[in-house]
Amino acid sequence: MKRVLIVAGLVAALAAAGHARAEPAESAFENCTVVRATADARNVDVSTDRALRRLRRYIADHLSSLGGKSVGPTSTHCIRTACEASAIVCQH
Repeated sequence: MKRVLIVAGLVAALAAAGHARAEPAESAFENCTVVRATADARNVDVSTDRALRRLRRYIADHLSSLGGKSVGPTSTHCIRTACEASAIVCQH
């Protein structure tokens, strides 16, 4: 019986510790936005370059008023010759 109580206490402590660590991480992403740009060309390389260029241009033109912005890693996904570039932009 003592073992069951000890195990239950450990599980409760671990759950509380995991919940306490999750709260600051959630507040860090409150002011974040996912930005996407697409492009379609005859060649996948050209399509990828265009999507990345459109993404960077959109961030520079429309999100330049943010004070202390940070741009997360950029990822690209292509289906045949249509590509989409995306990034997470956060305001500090």
